[in-house]
Amino acid sequence: MIPNACQIHRTDLLRFLLRKTAAVRRGVKPGELLRVRRCFTAAGPDGNPVCLHRRDILHILELDYVELRVEADSSLVLFYHAATMARALREPGNRAILEKCGYDVSTDCAGLLAQLGRRFEAGGEIQHEVGVFLGYPAKDVSGFMANLPRTPVAHGRWAVYGDAGESLARMRLYRRIEAAAEGLLNVCGDPQAFFQHISHINPTTGVIQQWQT
Repeated sequence: MIPNACQIHRTDLLRFLLRKTAAVRRGVKPGELLRVRRCFTAAGPDGNPVCLHRRDILHILELDYVELRVEADSSLVLFYHAATMARALREPGNRAILEKCGYDVSTDCAGLLAQLGRRFEAGGEIQHEVGVFLGYPAKDVSGFMANLPRTPVAHGRWAVYGDAGESLARMRLYRRIEAAAEGLLNVCGDPQAFFQHISHINPTTGVIQQWQT
């Protein structure tokens, strides 16, 4: 029997992940980096606590993902859209950043993701080139890594450098898609219904096109 507190945790976590990964699922954003906490409700054969629902939730999401760092109480997970990620990693600006960071850019998308994973496993800090995998403009990723003067923006999702136009446009689109996903979640009764209707979110404007339940 599933404890009530664990069931609530599972529902809340799933809803959060569906909203935060909506732009990825829609193919607008290559990836989303999220910390997925465990729900410790039972002891495994070795006596260590195990999560009853985390793997189930990751399966329900129906998204490709890489666990970049596994810790005692949570994991840092990169959810990604394979085709959109592959396109992003082919962009010359992004490839230049990765090559400068020591990546073997002659490999494919899977190979670059594997290299990112190894860097997270080896290092104690966030690898700053991860912005390339999250759909941040290359100018912002390189500007952050070079510690250049920031361009002040209100409520920015990441540090902006140089002309803010492209950066703000991407932020607004990601926000609109998340807001639209929140609206769908309020209407749809289960994840499968949500998956069916998310295609009604316009990937250019982030607006929900007319649909019927």
